Amino acid sequence: MLAGQTVNEARGNRVSLVINIISHSLYILSLPVLYVVAMFSAMLFDDPGSEPFWPATVFYYALKSYPSIAIAMIVLAWILFKRRQYRWTYVLNAVPIVFMLLGTLPFVIFGE
Repeated sequence: MLAGQTVNEARGNRVSLVINIISHSLYILSLPVLYVVAMFSAMLFDDPGSEPFWPATVFYYALKSYPSIAIAMIVLAWILFKRRQYRWTYVLNAVPIVFMLLGTLPFVIFGE
């Protein structure tokens, strides 16, 4: 416990630190896999007539933008951790997962 911290702040500090380390490690480990998947994502549009299929377009852009969103959320989460805004780090750690789920969900629901 640091000087000037209450017991609840110290507990929030520890929990937030553990969640940051675990989630950011998983995000960093997923980046090489998603780069390989992103290379083949152009094949979503191989089928003639698949260009107007909007779930494929949403999925394509979710795959392409995941690395930049994950890295941005990692940086922002550590900035907020340093400023002792621990609750916001939980929200930022969930953004890449929610983004990929929202990008995948239309493809799963409306896919053929």
